[in-house]
Amino acid sequence: MDVFYVLSAAVAVAGLIVLVLAVLRSASAARRLGRAAEVVRSDVESRLGMLRARAAAVGVAVRDLRTRRARIGSESPSEPVRSGLNE
Repeated sequence: MDVFYVLSAAVAVAGLIVLVLAVLRSASAARRLGRAAEVVRSDVESRLGMLRARAAAVGVAVRDLRTRRARIGSESPSEPVRSGLNE
């Protein structure tokens, strides 16, 4: 009768060891995934910032062009727009 208790305890301990190893491996994979997600998030935020800056520069160039055309008159040929984007 005591053999069954010892066998049950051995199976339970082996199961706990397998469970702990699986949890440790999953935690390691989760940390790697978190680091990769942070790198991707940083890259996307950087690119989005550059896109916003370019959009703002285009907005400024369009506004300058409109004010220049309104000041000169729409019938005269337009002169090239001088901005940081095309120099």
